[in-house]
Amino acid sequence: MSNPAQARLIFHKNSFFELATPSRTLFIDPVFSHERRGRRVADEVRTCDYVLATSMTPWFEDVLDVLDACDATFVGSHRLTRFVSSELGLKKSRLLDLEPWERASEAGLRITALPISASIGMENAIEEGTSIVRDISNIFPRGATRIPLLGAALPLFDNGMRNATRLLQGVTSIGQPRAFGRVGDMLGVDVGQITGGRPGLGFLFELDGFPSLMHLADGVHAATSDDDLDDIADVAEPDVLVMHVSGMDVEPVVRAVRTLRPKTVLLYRSRDPYAAGRRGQTLPISSFIGAIEEGAPGTEALHMRKGDAYILAAIAPEKASSAAARTPQASSPFASPKPSAAAPPPATPKP
Repeated sequence: MSNPAQARLIFHKNSFFELATPSRTLFIDPVFSHERRGRRVADEVRTCDYVLATSMTPWFEDVLDVLDACDATFVGSHRLTRFVSSELGLKKSRLLDLEPWERASEAGLRITALPISASIGMENAIEEGTSIVRDISNIFPRGATRIPLLGAALPLFDNGMRNATRLLQGVTSIGQPRAFGRVGDMLGVDVGQITGGRPGLGFLFELDGFPSLMHLADGVHAATSDDDLDDIADVAEPDVLVMHVSGMDVEPVVRAVRTLRPKTVLLYRSRDPYAAGRRGQTLPISSFIGAIEEGAPGTEALHMRKGDAYILAAIAPEKASSAAARTPQASSPFASPKPSAAAPPPATPKP
């Protein structure tokens, strides 16, 4: 199928990564469609062995298209697995729901689910709205306040956006209690978006004879606490770390790199912030790379652009990564029963 001496991680577009191993092909948040005049247009999809979803991304319809076109197994949270089952009526043998910290495995491949809070949501929209207000103010530097309705509305709206941003930052700092999710289910609202993002899963991939790979998607942002990162570091310190970056704050990204201590960090962006004419405040990825090089000098930071591939070269057994998940394994199609409660595994003392 592929070169037995290497595995490849390919960034296609948006949230779509493909992990091609010598024996398996895994799609992570696949996207094959495109937009035309603001509407989704489905394109031809490719087949794979596993489809993994980190969260309910804006392109989740493509996940359904891939599963409908082939016999791939879906891997995701219980909530997403239930949704996929209701939409497509897949057999249970093609569905693998993982709770945070659960591990699934087959010969030569182990996948561990990691809890994240997906950040594509309310916070970015508020930042973008604030920048639009500033643009309008720049267009009418003096005359805007003389227009009766516009002049009165702009200061109020600008102050409201600033206060909402500060409020969200305060709410996200206290975390996301489980009660928020139950309230959201009752009201039909994804409360996770209001408190910093949607509940989601990152994934740790361990391939026998290859460097370990951790994909955290858009799960590292201002609302990501030190405890969140420490819990993930207790599971593994990966060789390669993949993260989505956006906004103006480089500190959470640098903090994640320092805590997880990867050898290489791959940074990507799901959307061009200026492609649709929007003016959200977003630093270039080179700024994040520079901050990592300064704050975590032992780590190589790279920018993954559309179509880029990162080669995971085979390593000798004696040099195999020490990253290892220490949780019970999950159910079919991999192996073993699930644990009764989802909790981060205890750290193994280092010699």
